[in-house]
Amino acid sequence: MKHLQLGFLGLVIILAGILVSCGLQKAADVTISRDSKDLKRYSGTEIRFITNKHPWVDVIRSRIDEFTEATGISVVITEYPEEQFRTKRTVELLSGLPRFDVFMIMPGNSLDAYLKAGWIEALNPYMENPSMAWPAYDMDDIFPTALEVGVRSGVNYTLPIMLETSLLAYNKELLENYGVDPPRTMEQLQDAARRIWTDSGGEIFGITMRGKRSAATSQWIDFARSFGGDWLDTEGKAALHSPAAVESLRFYASLLNRYGPKSAPSNGWYESTSLFMQGRAAMIYDASVFKSNYENPQMSEVAGKVGYLPIPEGPAGAVPHASSWGLAIFPGSEKKNASWFFMQWATSREYALEGLLAGIPAARKSVWEHPRFLEGELSTEWTKSSLDSYSKASSLWNPPVIAVERGRNIAGNPIVTAILGGDVQAAADDASRQLDELIRKEKSDSQ
Repeated sequence: MKHLQLGFLGLVIILAGILVSCGLQKAADVTISRDSKDLKRYSGTEIRFITNKHPWVDVIRSRIDEFTEATGISVVITEYPEEQFRTKRTVELLSGLPRFDVFMIMPGNSLDAYLKAGWIEALNPYMENPSMAWPAYDMDDIFPTALEVGVRSGVNYTLPIMLETSLLAYNKELLENYGVDPPRTMEQLQDAARRIWTDSGGEIFGITMRGKRSAATSQWIDFARSFGGDWLDTEGKAALHSPAAVESLRFYASLLNRYGPKSAPSNGWYESTSLFMQGRAAMIYDASVFKSNYENPQMSEVAGKVGYLPIPEGPAGAVPHASSWGLAIFPGSEKKNASWFFMQWATSREYALEGLLAGIPAARKSVWEHPRFLEGELSTEWTKSSLDSYSKASSLWNPPVIAVERGRNIAGNPIVTAILGGDVQAAADDASRQLDELIRKEKSDSQ
């Protein structure tokens, strides 16, 4: 399926118009100020926040006393490593009596399942109430894609913490040493990986990317779309077996099995980024948030040597994805209004800027132009490439099913098969059949 490449300004105008028509709160509508007595209306309330262990949480935790001082609301933060967090959050929700009011969520992974289970509060009533607006919050300042990922049937369920995409990061020193220009097209990407691998005698991997089944799907989908493929065709049927999708599978796999690490089929983001940071791979395609790792001299041998580009252009253009972590309210909470105050405070412009300064890609447009960020930004390439990617990114980076992890495992099978040199078309045909079965089952269960 070919993708329309709207200009950034056009996209912003169109989606902003949609959001405003839905009644989202603008800065001009704000009726309370930071020192207003209205901010104290829930003073004495304690809210509980369960979250993934994430750099953004460090920013919020360090400033939480400011929120309590302004509102009188205290916040108990419970933090877990990501896998444990997802399990803990689900177990508590299944119990029917979760010990939290606000939770962190990646809408692209969990929103549909949580919505079906009745575990997430609709936010439009809060957004449409001027008396509940945090001072100068400005919903229009948030990238449309960051909001869009948390919307279903015109209803918004999350406030975005951050917005990330995937970028091609490259070791400037290595590319220069081997006389290779940073690749702008898929053909140039393949040539660059081949030359570095060949000229180094196999000592340096031309590229590293995720190859581990479900983990690889979030990166491969950008290649699929850039080749003209997608999860589904125009009739809503699985399209993993389409000519364009199969071509992208073969291309993605060829980069890894010819010029990448032999461990590719078992590599997730951690293994892949580690190889790049050790200087063992010339290029990597992965999440933009990992820039904070690449540029950290305490953990990376390539700090200060990294360049950044959007996904190279394929036969259908350059079509990246965008994903977002957000905040949501548990519908059974007895402290929803106080929770809404906290969510707005935590996702306001001030803390979006603090997060961006810490290397967390912000969901707010204005902070990318803030003097404090521009003065300290060491990689204008990362900034330009991130913003360029946001302007044309798709928010549908996971298979469009409720059982997302199962869908990702299904879609990941042909990726692994391709890397291992198996029958790609047969694996893709089987994956499409399984994905269609899952889609049909979910539709049947919802009727």
